[in-house]
Amino acid sequence: MNSLTVVLPAYNEQENIETLFSKWKAQRDTLSNKYGLKLHVVVVDDGSSDRTSEIAERIEKEETDFTLVSHHQNRGLGEAMKTGINHFLSQCPDSQYMCLMDCDNTQDPFYISDMLDCAYRDGADVAIASRYRDGAEVRGVSGMRLLMSQGARFIFSILLRVPGVRDYTCGYRLYAREILLAASERYGDKLVEESGFTCMVELLYKLYRCGAVFSEIPFKLRYDHKIGASKMSVLKTAFRSILLALRLKKIKGLR
Repeated sequence: MNSLTVVLPAYNEQENIETLFSKWKAQRDTLSNKYGLKLHVVVVDDGSSDRTSEIAERIEKEETDFTLVSHHQNRGLGEAMKTGINHFLSQCPDSQYMCLMDCDNTQDPFYISDMLDCAYRDGADVAIASRYRDGAEVRGVSGMRLLMSQGARFIFSILLRVPGVRDYTCGYRLYAREILLAASERYGDKLVEESGFTCMVELLYKLYRCGAVFSEIPFKLRYDHKIGASKMSVLKTAFRSILLALRLKKIKGLR
């Protein structure tokens, strides 16, 4: 049986990791019966200072479809994502798809069926859980953060213009193995160079340059389900987003 590999970059998520894994386990039957896929969850602990690693180690001992990969010190979301992609490509050869999502319990695994349908039915290389499609909803996010998010969306839509994409920054995505392989061969260690939250935009655009076909599904972002403080500096991320968009447009050979 082929498998779906779920990669969860985690930094100080002791309150959320067990709940999120339980939600993924609830998708096992759907994945198996509808798509013929076995579930495998990989947590990339990015040097957490709380009990994230301890909890993940316990789950790994109890569950055969759970793997913990650890950074000994905090290196940022970009490095955790790069570690997850490399693990998927090198250690999960029977896995057709990789789902990447936040580990803070704000994104529900329930939407994986809609994302897989985009891949199977529509031939999408990347399916994005989007906050900007009809039927989407965002709860528990401050007005300032919503405003900054809309501003970033506007900038990326104008400068990068990736067909089929409205949400450039959401971390909840499904990737086909073939497109990640193509991008890894093209960019090597430079596939993900951004260390912070802007790495999501960077990866998306580089996959686009490799010919990726994108599709989006609406989902409900439940920030009110998150336990613990946010790790993202809104103003810093917004500023870096603008610089990243300009840098990507200057790379030679852009489509």
